[in-house]
Amino acid sequence: VTLSTTPPAAAALWITSRRACFPVAQSREVIRRALAIAAVGTVTTLAISTCLAVAFDQGGIAATGSAALRLSGMSTLPLGYGGRFATPALVAIGLSVLVTALWSLLSPRRSTPATGRDREHSEVRARAVVAAHGGDTLAYFALRDDKQWFFDGDSLVAYAVKNGVCVVSPDPIGPVEQRGSVWAAFTTYAEAHGWTVSILGASVKWLPVYEASGLHPIYLGDEAIIDCREFTMDGRAMRSVRQAHSRVRRAGYSFSLVDPTMIEPNLRDDLASISTMCRQGAFERGFSMTLSRLFDPRDAGLVTSIACDATGTPQAFIQWVPCEGGWSLDVMRRNTEHGLTNGIIEYLILESVKAFQAQGFARVGLNFSVFRTMLSGENTARFGRAARRVIQGAAAQTQIESLWRFNAKFAPLWSPRYAVLGSADAMAAQSIVMAGAEGLTELPVVGRFMTGMAPR
Repeated sequence: VTLSTTPPAAAALWITSRRACFPVAQSREVIRRALAIAAVGTVTTLAISTCLAVAFDQGGIAATGSAALRLSGMSTLPLGYGGRFATPALVAIGLSVLVTALWSLLSPRRSTPATGRDREHSEVRARAVVAAHGGDTLAYFALRDDKQWFFDGDSLVAYAVKNGVCVVSPDPIGPVEQRGSVWAAFTTYAEAHGWTVSILGASVKWLPVYEASGLHPIYLGDEAIIDCREFTMDGRAMRSVRQAHSRVRRAGYSFSLVDPTMIEPNLRDDLASISTMCRQGAFERGFSMTLSRLFDPRDAGLVTSIACDATGTPQAFIQWVPCEGGWSLDVMRRNTEHGLTNGIIEYLILESVKAFQAQGFARVGLNFSVFRTMLSGENTARFGRAARRVIQGAAAQTQIESLWRFNAKFAPLWSPRYAVLGSADAMAAQSIVMAGAEGLTELPVVGRFMTGMAPR
């Protein structure tokens, strides 16, 4: 007995001496739940053993109590022939109770979102940080309703937690000089809860900070950015876009740029109907690059581009969120049950860019192109060529290649985006959770293209 108990005792003493390496401090509620599971499981196991002893009694009930207490030191219960089957069953039940109690005690702490006034207060503070320091084209999406906020100094980290995986998106928002300190504070906070941290839609400027904390970036694709100061519709490269724009104008369509919070009720209902029709009943996709709400009075400062047909009926629209020096595309929707003139989305984007140019804005963020360098052939490495063949094989189902070609029509600048993951043992879980956060199940892909929104 001494030899069998020495290794576990030594392991327990060693772990106790290294307790500072295990920062997860469970709440009293979790500890009480684990103790309750252990107590109820123990009582249940003893009750089952007593009932079996009575059913197969060969040594009297007096022997039953001692048999239950000496269960760990005997090969079978004194239940006659039935003990040969009862003992393994009771051992299995006991182990199940132990594993359940330990899992309840040692599993990552759950994230408890703020509610009520606490949530309102946090949102006001988050909006102030985004307004003051949200220069990235994805910064406004930190204000999604399904994200929580961590504050440190003048900086903000937007995140969500599922199954012990903490997904951060976008990059932390705040003064440049606070990047190192806010990330160190947040990773310490995540470690104290037992979460593994990943980042979705990370930009190049944040990669050194992430890599310094032991994380690993993986290229996802590029965001298309139009430089309004250099943009022109002239030239051979813009020929197809010019033709689409002219075709829609000849069909009698008109363009308007409005504040979504000021849209009159009938028009708002028409646009909401188009959005629902376009999604075909599905939930809004996206965690990193969509806001997933329309016409919300909290979202002051957004703009909506609307295309109406010759009768004045709205047929397509785009919602834009603010970013430093311009606007970032949130969602684009069109009437999928109407025989729209080919090129309606190109028309909306061009008219919007022209309006933003006239107002003096510098840039417009468009869609996200997944694995663009591989699809375009820019990545000439052996892995890049192999990945291109795989991606092209899946293009019919995911519209990945068609979205890249649509973005390329506008001759944009390309801004690379990354997924940043932890150690190899956590990568699989993190990838699955990130794919789920984006609403995709077939591939861990991020993007702003929506079901039913393939460019025409």
